[in-house]
Amino acid sequence: MEYKIIEKAQFSVMGVTRRFNIKTSQAEVPEFWQEHMSSPAVKDIWGTYGICLEDTPDFAYMIADDYAPWKEVPNGAQVKVIPAGTWAVFPCRGALPHSIQDLTKRIYGEWLPYNKEYKKAGCIEIEYYPQPCNNSDEDYCEIWIQVQKI
Repeated sequence: MEYKIIEKAQFSVMGVTRRFNIKTSQAEVPEFWQEHMSSPAVKDIWGTYGICLEDTPDFAYMIADDYAPWKEVPNGAQVKVIPAGTWAVFPCRGALPHSIQDLTKRIYGEWLPYNKEYKKAGCIEIEYYPQPCNNSDEDYCEIWIQVQKI
């Protein structure tokens, strides 16, 4: 499985958050994105990141952008600090949401259980969208999992 390990300094994001249950999240998180992208909030929060903030069966998920302290936080949005750390970065190519959901299953089913160098650290998982996605085979994004050396 293709990945790279990076060190990333602490950074802050601003976004809108909703809670999901792991059992229904594969259908409901894409609906959250669709609602957000068609709402007026998209002018303030484009959606550079999709962030799972908790590693629990009922978790908070945030659609976010980098936070700039000089920008006003829109109504309904919040600011979160993402801790510094070591991240395993997995490239993801293909139409969303299936490509990212399939890669996530592979990371948790293949890479994490059998990796002899790294284990998961922390509870945050980040989807990084460096460019707008068009739901095509040409889409590119990344999954970032915070890890530590074993």
